[in-house]
Amino acid sequence: MSTAERPDATLPLPNALGYGVAVVAVAGVVVQGVAVAAGRASLAGALASFDLYTMAFAAVLGALILRQRPGHVIGWTLVGIGGVDAVFGFGRLYRLYTGLGFDDDPVHFLWVLIGAGVLIALPQLFPDGRLLSRRWWPVAAYGVATTVLLAVGIALDPAEDDGTALIAVASPLYASAILAGLVPLVVRFRRSTGARRQQFKWVFYGFAVGGPPFAVAIAAGLSEAAVAVTVLLLMVAVPGAMTVAVLRYRLYDIDVVISRTLLVAGLAAFITVAYVAIVVGIGSLIGRTGAEPDLTLSLVATAAVAVAFAPVRLALQRIANRLVYGRRATPYDVLSGFATRIGAAEPSPDTLARLAGLMAGGTGAHPARVWLRVGRQLRPAATWPDRDPVDDAPAPVDTAASTRLPDADLAVPVHDRGELLGVLTIAKPRGERVTDADTDLVGRLAAAAGVVLRNLRLDAELAERLSDIEASRRRLVVAQDEARRRIEADLAGGARAHLAGLRDELADLARHADPAAAPKTAGLLTGLVGQAGGALATLDGLAAGIYPPRLAADGPAAALAEQARRAGLPVVVDADGVGRYPPDVEAAAYFCVLEALQNVAKYAGASSARVRLSDDGTSFRFAVVDDGAGFDAATTARGTGLQGMADRLDTVGGALTVSSVPGSGTTVTGEIPVEGSATPAPQRTPAGARA
Repeated sequence: MSTAERPDATLPLPNALGYGVAVVAVAGVVVQGVAVAAGRASLAGALASFDLYTMAFAAVLGALILRQRPGHVIGWTLVGIGGVDAVFGFGRLYRLYTGLGFDDDPVHFLWVLIGAGVLIALPQLFPDGRLLSRRWWPVAAYGVATTVLLAVGIALDPAEDDGTALIAVASPLYASAILAGLVPLVVRFRRSTGARRQQFKWVFYGFAVGGPPFAVAIAAGLSEAAVAVTVLLLMVAVPGAMTVAVLRYRLYDIDVVISRTLLVAGLAAFITVAYVAIVVGIGSLIGRTGAEPDLTLSLVATAAVAVAFAPVRLALQRIANRLVYGRRATPYDVLSGFATRIGAAEPSPDTLARLAGLMAGGTGAHPARVWLRVGRQLRPAATWPDRDPVDDAPAPVDTAASTRLPDADLAVPVHDRGELLGVLTIAKPRGERVTDADTDLVGRLAAAAGVVLRNLRLDAELAERLSDIEASRRRLVVAQDEARRRIEADLAGGARAHLAGLRDELADLARHADPAAAPKTAGLLTGLVGQAGGALATLDGLAAGIYPPRLAADGPAAALAEQARRAGLPVVVDADGVGRYPPDVEAAAYFCVLEALQNVAKYAGASSARVRLSDDGTSFRFAVVDDGAGFDAATTARGTGLQGMADRLDTVGGALTVSSVPGSGTTVTGEIPVEGSATPAPQRTPAGARA
């Protein structure tokens, strides 16, 4: 592989810095472990220095984001958190080894900065690294101001005396800035849909996991070690959840995570309540309240929990699923709802979207999908939830009854009159299986959906046929233009060359002929030279009419100006800001204008005509205006010439308009969309050309 072909493996500087901080953070954790192994620090002391672990975690997460989203503000914020934490963590490591260096208290203000990054900055910047709008700049500025105020207060008062005025004022302001920073997160969540909403669910899950334990530890006045553990949980849960959301890694698994969390929490609460109720409650009633737990009551409690565990788990699972996924419709509700929707309106793509939603509502599928057969392919026609499918590519028909289709734990073919029309597929959330009730419900929906899919398949096939016809028309026009070019090239390189050679030879003979000795021969030769020149001019005009070289070389403005000089009546060409366009667009406009000028010369009885070419940045327009007799456009049918012009413009997405009033002339206007395809002309075409 040559140097030019070798991919550039050099990391951008921002990513390299992010990775560097991550490496240093991980190294700090390793060094702390070495300190414990060397006897320079106790295990308890090392575990108390949790800041190194949060530093390593935040920096690694930031590096992961920068790798996938270079320059992302949230990635840099996490790397910055890791860098600030490094100052604190390595200061502790230095003291562990040497016994020298600063005490912890003077740098406690760094935790204010770290907390501001996680709890104030990240919520306001999530998920795209920008504030919600300019109106939220004061909230961001308030967060910065309260962070600086509290950090300065702690730095000036290492003992963190609660009576210090600055800390006493700054602490509640700092807490209010954290709450204010969460407001944009809630606003964005309420406005979000689809994948974006799943991103916010991950973030809220992180706050739900880390926030309550921290709040309880502070409110209950627990020990410093206990508070440190809750801070560690909060500092890991929130950045971790945000990283998953930004990278969009398994976004839709959040619903499963929340459901399982609710289930585990419910089971833990059940076991605790059951044990306490039996051992403590019954024990107090029968007088067994000694310091040691009663073994018999403990065994009874264990047996009761074991017997009730399975039914309680199923009940809690249903409650958790209902809280996360919503109420699951009964099969009767699904089938009656589908029948109502079918009878209410003509089948449409929205009908399939409703069918996918009904399948999901009745089975808890995530996602549910409707495949429509078109030809020898199965095409995904509707998906719930409305998001990008895992695989949009069509599938072969032979996979109709197979779980090889994307996101298909269950695939049920849809038949009508013995013909395969499509497939209904569902995928259950992780940890759930397809039940007999799910299979029965999807099968019933498949039996009811046959007529709908048949009608929609006919619509899809008709649309495909129309698309094929349009493509065929475009190919025919392109083939005609190519044939014109070949004929023009053959005339220019074949017949014209021979005729030009014959003219030159006759001219040479005429020059050598002696008019005095052979006056008749000399006159005849001179006449033949003139006739050959006239035939050559006629051939040039014919070739230019077939496909003018000037059109390909200089564009429609110059080519039409040249044709205007050959017209049978005075023609003015105005070209304002017209450049070059794709060949099919130029050819369509050019030949339509020529056809319009021919109609003017033959039928209009006009004394002059004007051709206007213009471009407004989105459309290329031409107009042919004459001062002829005009006609009633409302009652006069279009002739073959006008219809051919309309058909030609239609092949390039354009449209033709004819306006005429008896006695006031006629205007033929064409418009072709060209947004983004025009290029400036090398030279400005003169404002007008007159024949």
